[in-house]
Formats: sequence, structure tokens, C-alpha cells
Amino acid sequence: MIVWKKTAGGIAAAVVIFFLIAAVYSAVAATLLHFTDLSELSMEKWNGMTGAAAVLIGSMAGSAYAGQKGMYIGCLTAGIVISISLLFNHTPFEWSQLIHYGLFLACGLTGGIIGVNFRGAREK
Repeated sequence: MIVWKKTAGGIAAAVVIFFLIAAVYSAVAATLLHFTDLSELSMEKWNGMTGAAAVLIGSMAGSAYAGQKGMYIGCLTAGIVISISLLFNHTPFEWSQLIHYGLFLACGLTGGIIGVNFRGAREK
């Protein structure tokens, strides 16, 4: 397969897996908020951790699918998620969000590295 097709397929797989994890978490969180006494503020840390974990897992799966360029795929996955987050954010930008986006980027890069190594371990 041509190199750019593998890379594009890996990025697409990473973003799709991220959105699947985010959709499942959103359904669970909405159910908990509706049927329990939890407030949105009490779930704030879980939202951030789930987003970072979803970027990590998505970039792992995408780079394992591609089998190459893990840091590139992880960085682009995090960049796409950050771009979409900024695009649909209805509140003004705060500089404290840079920590959140930096965590996404670090998880994307780490997931990309781990994913390529999983692929390499499978093929040996």
C-alpha cells in the first residue's frame, strides 16, 4: 500500500475511534446526570480525563493500523480534536485551556508511539 494511504487511513481511524469513545462517554454522562444527583461541575475532571484517554486510545489504534509515523498520526489526531473543540466552543478562549490542549497533544504523541510499537511487536 502507498505510504500516504496508510497514514491517511490511520488518521481517519484515530479520529473515528476518538469520536466513538466520546459518544459513548457522552451517553453515559448524560444518563448519570439525568438519573442521579450529580452536577455538571462534579463531572468536569472526568470530562477532561475521558477526552485525554480517548485521544490516547484513538491515536494508538490509528498508528497501529498505519504501522508507521506514530508521532505524526498522534499529533494530527490531537490537532484535529483541538481544532474541533475550538471551533464549537461557545465560551471565550481562556489561557488555562492551553494546559488541557497540551495534555491532548501529549496523549496523542504518546499513543502514536505506543501504537506503532504494538504493530511492530505483532509483526515480529
